[in-house]
Amino acid sequence: MSGPPVNLSVVPTGGAVLMQFYGSETGHYAPSSGATQMVISRAVSGVAGTTTLYSGGLLAAWVDAGDGQSFSNAPLSSGLAYLWTVTDNIGTTQVGPATPASSITTQPDALTQLLIRLLQGGVNSLALPPGIAPTNVTTQMPQGGWQALPFIVVNLDLIQQSETQIGEDVVNPNPGNDWSLWVNAKRIWRVSVMSTDAEERDFYRDSLLSIFRVLKATVFSPIGYNVTHSFQAASYTTASERDGHTPGFYGADLMLEIDGEFNTAVLTNYGLINEITVGVTVTQPAMAL
Repeated sequence: MSGPPVNLSVVPTGGAVLMQFYGSETGHYAPSSGATQMVISRAVSGVAGTTTLYSGGLLAAWVDAGDGQSFSNAPLSSGLAYLWTVTDNIGTTQVGPATPASSITTQPDALTQLLIRLLQGGVNSLALPPGIAPTNVTTQMPQGGWQALPFIVVNLDLIQQSETQIGEDVVNPNPGNDWSLWVNAKRIWRVSVMSTDAEERDFYRDSLLSIFRVLKATVFSPIGYNVTHSFQAASYTTASERDGHTPGFYGADLMLEIDGEFNTAVLTNYGLINEITVGVTVTQPAMAL
């Protein structure tokens, strides 16, 4: 007799497949009448032997991530074709062969690098009052000793999802096999100002806040980072005479926050139907003479 209905799909990130049973991929899980137990096994195409992945009660879905059991450390090989056998009390179904191959190319949005260059450009354009030394904006903290003060360090402290659109959990490639995952994300940068002079520290703190507000309107909003923005700044002093760390320095931490797009594009190779053409042939009935 025919076995359980099985829908097999390769996970787009590679190294795993998803099997859905009894129509669960449509949202209507309906096990076969009389089915109570299920056994799932896997074999490599052209190689003798099988591996039992699961034996127990009925399931709606199973993720095979390799190494004999799901969720293990060794994923399925992208160079092998696999076959799966699913058996319940009613019968057996075999699906495959399928090769869990994929290619991932990430394109970072480089917002931190953009922010550093924009801040450096703004700092370079400042009219420095007497006694205020020029400074550099960097992402590197001191290594093996302090660099010349003042300097400014930028670090992305947090990126956090803020909003996502309805339907993001639905695999829905367009006719071009592109699938975009849209989301808004909040980014918080810590911009640290280090100086040997409190007035110099305050000058760069206030100047950076002003530069950030201008950049929000003239740069970040036009490129999609315009949901919300905010800032805060805290100033402090540090010195450890007891440990011989003198003379110390004055610092300020600026938290620059922007909420905007953080999207992912997935290029798939699902079989898509662009058009269905139905031809209708009408046969004229024979006329009686």
